[in-house]
Amino acid sequence: MRGKRRSNRGSTLVTTLIMSGLAIVTATAYLEMATQDLRTASARLREVATMNLAEAGLNALSQDIWREFKINQRFILLDSALTGASPTNPRRVMNGVLVGVGNYTASVIGYQQVDTYTRRLTLRSVGWQDRNNNGALDTNEPRQVLDQTIDLALSRSAVFDYAYFVNNYGWMYGFDNEQLVVNGDMRSNGDFEFRDGRPVINGSVIASPNEKLTPRADGRIIVEGGTAPRQWDNATYASRQNQFMRQAYNSSLHGALGSNTFNLWRDYLYHAEGTMVNNTPFGAVLADVNGTRRFDGTVLDNRPTSELVLPDLNDLNYYITLSRTWRDSRPTFSDGTANPNYNQPASIEVWNPSRNRYERVDTNGVINGSIALIGYRDKPIRIRGPITVTEDVVIRGYVEGQGTIYAGRNVHIVGDIVYTNPPDFRGTNLNTIWNTNERKDALGLAARGSIMMGNTRQFRDPYPLRYMTPPFTRGRYDDNGNWIPPFNALERDYTGRMRYQSAYGNADQSTIEQLSLNVDIDRNGTITADERGISRIDAIMFTNFVGGGNLATDGLGLTVNGTIIAKDEAMVLYSLPLRFNYDWRIRERSLDDNPLINIELPRVASARRVAWQRAR
Repeated sequence: MRGKRRSNRGSTLVTTLIMSGLAIVTATAYLEMATQDLRTASARLREVATMNLAEAGLNALSQDIWREFKINQRFILLDSALTGASPTNPRRVMNGVLVGVGNYTASVIGYQQVDTYTRRLTLRSVGWQDRNNNGALDTNEPRQVLDQTIDLALSRSAVFDYAYFVNNYGWMYGFDNEQLVVNGDMRSNGDFEFRDGRPVINGSVIASPNEKLTPRADGRIIVEGGTAPRQWDNATYASRQNQFMRQAYNSSLHGALGSNTFNLWRDYLYHAEGTMVNNTPFGAVLADVNGTRRFDGTVLDNRPTSELVLPDLNDLNYYITLSRTWRDSRPTFSDGTANPNYNQPASIEVWNPSRNRYERVDTNGVINGSIALIGYRDKPIRIRGPITVTEDVVIRGYVEGQGTIYAGRNVHIVGDIVYTNPPDFRGTNLNTIWNTNERKDALGLAARGSIMMGNTRQFRDPYPLRYMTPPFTRGRYDDNGNWIPPFNALERDYTGRMRYQSAYGNADQSTIEQLSLNVDIDRNGTITADERGISRIDAIMFTNFVGGGNLATDGLGLTVNGTIIAKDEAMVLYSLPLRFNYDWRIRERSLDDNPLINIELPRVASARRVAWQRAR
């Protein structure tokens, strides 16, 4: 039987058409997906770009405000410019363009006075792409809005953590072995050099790179004849400790490194063998541009150091206001006993021998012009709180109480300064040590000009004037690139006198010489050699310019129980030894970030970011 043959051409055509249709649908779907991906990627790129633009605006504005605040170290300009800022009344508007990316507009939309030392700023930045190039943000143009809240504060300065701090090149020339013993830390915002000897430094030495100095400083510790100064081991240090020295670390008393007990004691201890505890150095180290190391050279941290900001006393009106408005804010001491000076204003009293009585010499914490303050052994200067003197302070003798004297020009130390009730850092119970020393005498001396030590009538070249004039003193640039010339002690200022000379008394400095040589501090009818020179200074010394002079001319050497903090240091000793004992009561405690005593030392600008968020 034979069948009939069928044709397959029709079905093949249908299949081809179906497959072609499926391919078209697939291609269309793929193109749609690709297009969507491109749209998503483009949107994401716009989002990232506008976010970066908004961030750039925040950074530009915050850096601009910070730079101004850091230089001025006062709120006056900020208060004037930013008070009343709001989203509908923005202040400090800043516009910027990142070529090829887009635009930003940043401003301050909130300004709050948190307290005397803190201002809280809210910044808003809009990052946007100007598609039509009209220089304005239009409705349909992509954007991102970011808000940032920052606190600007006048904080306690870290420079007060050091027995010796110089905002320039640090130098120790001509001291070997125990001719100089520093019981505390030392730091410079530049190189730190030890020449003609290796003294004993029972603490850290820190140098910092500084491109603002001329010539620039590499930030190196330089030790002639060795790689490190000398130091005492813990046992030697403990055997020689006196009441002004911090204690040597002892694990049986102060706890194992890193323990809770150790953390309470940490800020008040000396340890010869520096080590890293909780990622920060503890004990004596050498730190500079090459990192942090022990005195034996063992490297602890490779990160270089950086400079610290020095407070600026240029705005005397700030301190006048501080003195007039200050009240002792402590109702009780740490042990719970009542503070008899609670809510009392700033004041200073001196004994008047001719009237046989104490006399208050300030008016609401302020003294106009210049003054000589003499404290006798049995009739010390009595100070409470911050005192501002609009010109020069000449001071010597015994001191009782706690406070800081701010000088609108110079502080002239013309004899020993001795606490009537000095601190004592010995003991085994930290709370007892705190409670005892919280009430002991403490004096700050802060000069808008310089702190000159000794009889200025006898200042000569080379000693000490060579170290108070260029090229030994160095110029520098501020953060805005403005040149600040080096200090020159031989220049004359608005008083008509040279900058090292006192504005108090006779222009020929005979008054200063008389106060240096002819005051019976002990009131025993005899002026001893010790009363004709400077062999002891119990004080926290801070100066905008030079701290120095002719010291130890009485043949007794010099002991500083406190600190010397200056832009330039020019201390010349006529006899040895020299001792520094750091007063740790002014150091911020890790426990609560507050010092044991607050004598209203100069503060420095600081910034902290509080919050960051996308506004829309």
